[in-house]
Amino acid sequence: MLSRRHTLIFFASLCAAGAAPAEEVITLSNGEWLPYMSEHAPHYGPVSRIVKEAFALEGVTVRYVFRPWNRAYAEAAAGQADGSIVWSKGLPGTARASDFLYSDTVFEGQSVFFHLKRKPFDWNSFADLSKVSVGGTAGYEYQFERLPGIHIDRAPNDELSFRKLLAGRFDIFPANADSGWMILRSRFTPDEVAQVTVHAMPYASTQYHLIMPRKLKSSARYVKLFNQGLLRLKASGKYQEYMEELKRPAQ
Repeated sequence: MLSRRHTLIFFASLCAAGAAPAEEVITLSNGEWLPYMSEHAPHYGPVSRIVKEAFALEGVTVRYVFRPWNRAYAEAAAGQADGSIVWSKGLPGTARASDFLYSDTVFEGQSVFFHLKRKPFDWNSFADLSKVSVGGTAGYEYQFERLPGIHIDRAPNDELSFRKLLAGRFDIFPANADSGWMILRSRFTPDEVAQVTVHAMPYASTQYHLIMPRKLKSSARYVKLFNQGLLRLKASGKYQEYMEELKRPAQ
């Protein structure tokens, strides 16, 4: 017959043997940016899926919280979230550059000038933009906006900017190509979409990253794990499969 001491040891051993390893969970702030990410899209959009599955390959579970973009950034900067997706790198010397660690590039987006087919547009340098009227969206920074002779006629969001473009309120509207066409095809009539085109030369190519606050000691490790997982996801072919979803027409 087992003594009380041996019985306790026996049951402790059983509990230890049956205990599952603790799940490692991180919280990342996210936002609405179709077609890349959305709280209402399957898997929260292809970019959200890429980040989540890259982490999963390294044993980390991602929990997303969707916020307005300003709040998503602020919560990550304050360490109230473990990080945020996805952001371009801040300029040297800015808080955005110094406060965060940046992952390898999650994806690269092309920014183009949308314009009406009935109003031909051409440009070779940003100085040429002073000859046309330029639209824009509130809260966005455009790399050419402080050049002489350029004024940005801003609307509250991209959809309203496109409506102003169609109404002839300005000549060109700078926007991410994938996002712009998604908005046009999902929120405008086929006749309206047929009126719009883009200049063949992108005005910017922007790399977007997972960002994690330097103030959290765990950030360097998580960035390393994510980069490893991203490489594995690309090697598996899944990364390209998910990015191909961006080319599918909006439902």
